[in-house]
Amino acid sequence: MIAADPGLRGLFAANLVAAKGAGQALAEGRKSEAIKAIGYDSDPQTIKYLEDGVLAGLVVQDPYRMGYEAIKTALAASKGDQVPANIDTGANLITKANISSTRSQELLDPKVK
Repeated sequence: MIAADPGLRGLFAANLVAAKGAGQALAEGRKSEAIKAIGYDSDPQTIKYLEDGVLAGLVVQDPYRMGYEAIKTALAASKGDQVPANIDTGANLITKANISSTRSQELLDPKVK
């Protein structure tokens, strides 16, 4: 897609594998200045692409909040309480501008005790 469309200005990679592939294609083709790419999820390679400016951002999940809401909802349901049909556990956009923030670092490299 990147090589086939010279007018492409942006893309969203909806999972980690696609984000890594997009980052690699942009880095190899030296097109990260012309094409703004956002990836979903993170690993050391996509974080490096973000730090290097290859990816413009990463949308990351909050596994702690997901687990907390899941247990809280399961407990409520087990007691017969009404529970919401959907629970938004949020998504967080990490960019070069906020990658060093405490919150971004918690999401990118959670310290599990």
